[in-house]
Amino acid sequence: MVQTQAAMEAYNAYWVNSPLPAADVMWMVAILLVALLALWQARTFVSQF
Repeated sequence: MVQTQAAMEAYNAYWVNSPLPAADVMWMVAILLVALLALWQARTFVSQF
């Protein structure tokens, strides 16, 4: 568990020092946006047939 604790502290420190505001939440928002864009692109591609 010591290694896990150290990894979590390093992870938190990485996001705290990030230049982006609210970077700990922003990566989830970015993933959702990319997923929505991919779904839209797939729908447009399929509708061409």
